[in-house]
Amino acid sequence: MIGTSESLSSDGKRPVCPYWPIARRGCPPDSPARQAPLKESFNHPPEIDISNAEKHSFAGYVSNFTLSSEICHQPDLQGLNGLLINPISVSSTKVLFPMFGGSKLAINNEILLPPPIYWKGEDRFTGGEDDVEWQNKGNTVVWRGVATGGKNKPENWRGFHRHRFVSMLNQTKVSAVEHGKEKPENFVLPSEQYNLHAQADGRLGEWVGEWSEVGFVDLMCSPSEEDGRCWYTDHYFAKVDGMDMHEQFDYKYVPDIDGNSFSGRYLGFLNSTSLPIKATLFREWHDSRLVPWVHFVPMDNRFQDFYGIMEYFRGYGETSGHDKAAQRIALEGKEWANKVLRKEDMQIYVLRLLLEYGRVIADDRDKMGWVDDALKDPSIEKTWSKLKI
Repeated sequence: MIGTSESLSSDGKRPVCPYWPIARRGCPPDSPARQAPLKESFNHPPEIDISNAEKHSFAGYVSNFTLSSEICHQPDLQGLNGLLINPISVSSTKVLFPMFGGSKLAINNEILLPPPIYWKGEDRFTGGEDDVEWQNKGNTVVWRGVATGGKNKPENWRGFHRHRFVSMLNQTKVSAVEHGKEKPENFVLPSEQYNLHAQADGRLGEWVGEWSEVGFVDLMCSPSEEDGRCWYTDHYFAKVDGMDMHEQFDYKYVPDIDGNSFSGRYLGFLNSTSLPIKATLFREWHDSRLVPWVHFVPMDNRFQDFYGIMEYFRGYGETSGHDKAAQRIALEGKEWANKVLRKEDMQIYVLRLLLEYGRVIADDRDKMGWVDDALKDPSIEKTWSKLKI
């Protein structure tokens, strides 16, 4: 990660501070990220400015998924993502050198490779070979995970993205905020632009409870507690039982949220017959091979659009949903992933990448290239020579 010659770590041996001041140096000087003031405290409900999403959205929904992971036009993300608030471990340098990695932020310059977690194909990230037909799945959202994303503490957890997502899918909390009984600790209710029927009826929390099966299996307290609980978040979150990936595929909707880095479940979700709903700040090797709203459903990193996404697919009351559309995206994503995200595709990608990398670092790089076709047909080399002139 290019920025400054310092290391950030949570091991207690090096200073830990927000990564945002370093990350934003990768943005243009006149960008909102560079112009916005730095947050000095995270010990309060985060400031969520949905206007920052307008550049990559249409009517509140993501229309440019690539741009949605850019931080330069979204200064409020400095207080909405654990990595940018208090990363587990981040190293940065001013020295340019080639570095290969499984994911990167948009402002970074790692050379992307398929991550080992995709290659291994472990059941805990793939769900195995068996899958349930769409019509036999529960019409429900399921998510299980650990409260990662960075090192959460009493004074900063309210800005962490996984905590926010789980809170927004908590019937009790949403209902209390909706009816003015509580103030939201780490989220805001969706704006009027989404025209949610459940919200208009004052039933947003109750409606969420009808289809949400979401929770933390470990609250990752700092310092850690033996039973996976956390004294400063126990009032807001209940620890739930874990659920294997193959069990999660018994449900139709599988949101995918970043952890400390990219989500290792994404390929497993794409290969399933369930519908991935994806929010991320990270770039991966396969991004250009996947089309949002065709192979998966994109989601903004503030998660404000998630309720509207679910109302569209599930419906509300007498308003019919679009179950067939959800099924089509899920199955087209699976079919496409089985064509372009196989292990063979990873091998081909790495081979071509290393061939090009070898050419770029060679002293005679201008003379290097694929010549097998020229050896078979000498006329091709003559054509090349004319073009060079």
